Amino acid sequence: MLIFQEIISSTPFDNAEILAGWKGKDRYILQAAAPTDLLEEPSLLLLSKSGDAHLLLADYLEHPNIQGILLYGAENIHLSPTILQMAEIIGKPLLDVSVSNPYSLQKAITDLQQLKSMGLFHLVWERTTNYWLQLGQRSGLNGLLARLGSIIGEGIQMLNEHFYIRNWNGDADPEEQRKDLQASYYQQVKSRSDVLFMLNNGADEYLLMRLQSGEILYGFMFIQVRPGMMLDVTIEQLTHAIPAIISMLKSEKAVLRAHQSYKEQFLTNLLYNNIESEQTLINLGGQWGWDFTKPTQLMVLRMDVTTNFTGGTIDQNEIISHIRSIVQANFLNLIAFPIQGFIVLIIFDSPAVTGINRKEFMVSLAGKIHHSLAHSFPGIDFQIGLGRQHPSNMECFRSFYEAKVALELGKYETKHRAVLHFEDIGIARLLANIHNDILHDYYQETLGKLIGMDQENDDFYLETIETFFTNNADINTTSEQLYIHPNTLRKRIKKIESLLNVDFNLLDDLVKIDVALKIMKMLK
Repeated sequence: MLIFQEIISSTPFDNAEILAGWKGKDRYILQAAAPTDLLEEPSLLLLSKSGDAHLLLADYLEHPNIQGILLYGAENIHLSPTILQMAEIIGKPLLDVSVSNPYSLQKAITDLQQLKSMGLFHLVWERTTNYWLQLGQRSGLNGLLARLGSIIGEGIQMLNEHFYIRNWNGDADPEEQRKDLQASYYQQVKSRSDVLFMLNNGADEYLLMRLQSGEILYGFMFIQVRPGMMLDVTIEQLTHAIPAIISMLKSEKAVLRAHQSYKEQFLTNLLYNNIESEQTLINLGGQWGWDFTKPTQLMVLRMDVTTNFTGGTIDQNEIISHIRSIVQANFLNLIAFPIQGFIVLIIFDSPAVTGINRKEFMVSLAGKIHHSLAHSFPGIDFQIGLGRQHPSNMECFRSFYEAKVALELGKYETKHRAVLHFEDIGIARLLANIHNDILHDYYQETLGKLIGMDQENDDFYLETIETFFTNNADINTTSEQLYIHPNTLRKRIKKIESLLNVDFNLLDDLVKIDVALKIMKMLK
């Protein structure tokens, strides 16, 4: 016996249009029959579109031995919604094929029956690979997946290599939002090479198929397994469609590589002030769907591995995918790309991010990004710097510079912060534009006597004064950290004041020493 899901995988039925009733795709038939034949066993009824036999469709659908109906012929036919609804309710497949010769259809069914009875139906499956390849060439990946999904009767989700849903609407960049179910299996899937996975989530069951060619992983197909599904047939169809899908993904990847090269060059030019005019910026950005008529805010993300990192190398693409899902969840559009070991985020304004709350909103968003990354990627230390928003997007290069300055100089602030805006880095912001030789001379002139003495006394005085300023000149806290008595610390502070000829009760002297310490840290 044949089921409809097997029939539609073979020529000439693989070109049939599924009109209705496909929830009955697992129904069995023993023959293909005309209305005049004896219908004493489960049958696929063949009806010509050129006659008026289709007017009796309601009666045929109710016949107990008719398991499904195939309308054949080159003519176009329009069926009433009542008939289509009836087929859906009863669950009997209603198909349409352009073949005009009913005898060739009957013979095709007979041949399929014989192959299956002889245990040779795998020959039919093998031939379907060519069908999927040809369909992919004619209709593209969208058409191929739509057809495959309609045949197996389930929606197919395509996941990229990082386990994020891919949006197959023609966009170069996928929508990326990891599903809760998928996230729990991601590490398991990364460590295995199986082509097929069965995933369980309570009462629900899912089928995951790996799309890999050689060493290159292109992603996964992800579908839900429903009760009563002919799983072996479904797996066969998916398996033989995989070569065509991988072929399409290879072609797409080649196009994206070329596309990405031009995109990266454009973004590099933007960050280094190599765009001719604002109109050029708007026109070039429009080629990739970016609206540079809107104000933007720029962030720079730095990543450093810690001793707890076990991942081998940092996967920047996976991190970018994770960031994109967070930003898009806040209804914002962004450009995210790696450059010089950083990840740059250019975030476009929305109506909710305007006016006086812009800086606060972006700092808060950066905090959310940092919190989520720190949780999802243990062993990596993330820091985010934000530049100021400038009147024109032609000045993105200034914001890029400011964000990097915030990252570099922010670490010398008294209180370490993982997210830092350029406007909040204090006096270090002023020092960033002064030549290093001038800065070096300043801190040597200010702290030179301590530095000279500490070379003999093992950083005795420098450690004291740095701790003292870190704790905002709090004697008790500083003495606790240095493991000395507060009176001992007071004597040491007096000695430092004498050596440097300063008085820490005077604001000018406090600022002078604080700046010198910051410069020393920066240059070292």
